[in-house]
Amino acid sequence: MSAPPRTAVVTGASSGIGRATVAALVAEGFHVLAGVRRDDDAAALLHEFGQRVTPLQLDVTDAEQVAEAVRIVHRHAPHGLSALVNNAGVGAPAPMELTEVDEIRHLMEVNAIGPMRLIQALLPALRRGGGRIVNLSSMNGVLSLPMTGAYSASKFALEAMSDALRVELMAWRVPVIVIRPGQVRTPIFNKARADIERRQADMPAALAAGYKLPFARTAKFNERGEKSPTPPETVARVIVKALTARRPRRNYYIGWDALGMRLLRSLMPARSRDRLLARAIGTRRRLTEQPVEAPAQSPAASASGASIGP
Repeated sequence: MSAPPRTAVVTGASSGIGRATVAALVAEGFHVLAGVRRDDDAAALLHEFGQRVTPLQLDVTDAEQVAEAVRIVHRHAPHGLSALVNNAGVGAPAPMELTEVDEIRHLMEVNAIGPMRLIQALLPALRRGGGRIVNLSSMNGVLSLPMTGAYSASKFALEAMSDALRVELMAWRVPVIVIRPGQVRTPIFNKARADIERRQADMPAALAAGYKLPFARTAKFNERGEKSPTPPETVARVIVKALTARRPRRNYYIGWDALGMRLLRSLMPARSRDRLLARAIGTRRRLTEQPVEAPAQSPAASASGASIGP
């Protein structure tokens, strides 16, 4: 009697790492249930991969769509699920002061709560199929970087949940693996460029002296990401390895920059690390002139309805 086909769910499959992971898993013999949000992305996947892929209309923040995805998984893989790859994610390049609370909440919903919602919903299928969970984190998930604080917070949350799940699911032999890429050459940097430009244009004049250089440095780091030597296919190969190795690692670092961040966090004292990051982003030198008319509160606080004082 032949073994049942291996089935994997991949979120954020329309482009970048998700799309490359779909291709790598199909080449490995998996049937992939690929999460996308738009009909044209679903059509593109069907055109490229045919019956080896089943598109899922899947917004990980939408409980109804997650429930429908579970029903589709059960139809396609009644024997159980071999893999769940939580790849969908968003970013928001900005200083914490200028990041609205609703933005932070959205980042948490997509990057941390969404994956947890999907894990909870699919764990019965993963248990039946002897499956594995792969969560896409980031080098920002082990070291919070300036101008990406909200994104880092969401990845720290994903890492914390992954660490707890890994131990809790040992009794069922469901491995939980975290992938920590550095900068990967994906369309996310094109989106980030426009976002940085918009946020810089909207920056209050009273704060420009302190944030102008960090925004400029962030734009340069973003350009470097667009030219990263690490393509999404490299990450996809590591994901396949994590799903097929007899004894997968807890964490996989991808890219020299991710390894560098790991060393920076483990070897450099925190105070020295803060100074190094401040020098890199452009906040090391203290401002000598204070704005004549400083805003009573930050624009982000104003937008959220927060007040200062009693």
